[in-house]
Amino acid sequence: MRSISIIKLISFFFIIALIIVNLGFFIETKRQIRDEEYFTYQRFMLGMRIRSQEDDNTTAQLEQIGLKNSELEPGKIRQNGEKIFSDSYADMIRYNKKLYFVPRISSVDDKMLSRIMAAAGLKTSKNDIAIHELVLENLQDFSTHRIWILWIIVNTVMTAFFITVLRKLLKLRNLKNMIREAGERDKFKLIKIQANDEIDQIASEFNTTMQKVNAMKEARALFLRNILHEFRNPIMKGRIMADMIADILQDDKFNNRLKQVFIRLEIILGEVVKVEKFVSNEWGLKKNKHRIIDIIDHSIDLLLLKDTSRIHVHCDDEISAVQVDFELYATAVKNLIDNALKYSSDKILINIDKTAICISSIGDELEPERLDFQRAFNRKVETSNSGLGLGLYIANQIFKKHNHTLKYKYEDNKNTFMICFIN
Repeated sequence: MRSISIIKLISFFFIIALIIVNLGFFIETKRQIRDEEYFTYQRFMLGMRIRSQEDDNTTAQLEQIGLKNSELEPGKIRQNGEKIFSDSYADMIRYNKKLYFVPRISSVDDKMLSRIMAAAGLKTSKNDIAIHELVLENLQDFSTHRIWILWIIVNTVMTAFFITVLRKLLKLRNLKNMIREAGERDKFKLIKIQANDEIDQIASEFNTTMQKVNAMKEARALFLRNILHEFRNPIMKGRIMADMIADILQDDKFNNRLKQVFIRLEIILGEVVKVEKFVSNEWGLKKNKHRIIDIIDHSIDLLLLKDTSRIHVHCDDEISAVQVDFELYATAVKNLIDNALKYSSDKILINIDKTAICISSIGDELEPERLDFQRAFNRKVETSNSGLGLGLYIANQIFKKHNHTLKYKYEDNKNTFMICFIN
């Protein structure tokens, strides 16, 4: 499943919420304006009814419902205004941000006028035509200021909330980057703490934990230096004593066996140090582009063999190259070639192509326990002749660091280890 950034997710939902809220405000504002216009139209109709009555107090009654007779000419209002509502004898028009009710009596004959006024419930005569031709003006202004003030408040609060949350999330992302950098640096550097919120509390706990880890790393490094020093001295003294004993006994076979014991101890000690560096992730890579054939040649050189006639190398016409740490990668390939030489008396075949390096040797199929490359010390297969399984483990760890894969197959009485650098 594709991972989505929390910052992007919250930003997306904030934008959607902001759009919905503003769209709701827009629709509600339009609805209220429309309702107010319709209510004004009803007052205009009531005003026409009041004006049709023969009463000296018509002006005061019109003012009570927020209307008055306008002195503006109907033609000017019709020409320059915006028509809002219209019926059979009058139009409600917006002109200069005000609403006017403009009758259309002048365009209707007397008989038709009588019918229209009667249908409207108004009693009129020819003498009242001049009165009914007057334009009614709305005195009550509808203001949307309160709606817009509410709109500004809601948008401001939402934006402020989003900015606050975003700042906290950005702070969390910065903390993640600082934690990653702390893991990549050789020496831990304390993360700065600016406030006392949950994120800074996490940073404080991380600082405390990393200080403990850093102290453990320093103690481990000191332990390794001491143990190397303490073990190498007895091993060197043992080898010297072995030579002296062999000279006294004049027994070359005993001398070789005794030397092999100390050589094996020295090799195991070196392998243990390598394993510790791999486990603690202290072995950095210095990658450059190298030809695979050069890596194979260097791996064979590392074996210090007097006779390399058993090793046969075949490659494609096009010489392949990979981006690797030359010395480290050659060490891993050397371990595989060394295993093939140890457990086979026949020739060793190394095939190189664009996707993999295949190292094949004739021999018995390996037990499943030996194929567990993830274990450094495989006691199930440990013997005096077979070793501790460190060679395959270290080789596999090196290939994994380069994002390559170590595979094994058995076909036609051949053990084949494949280093796949293109998945």
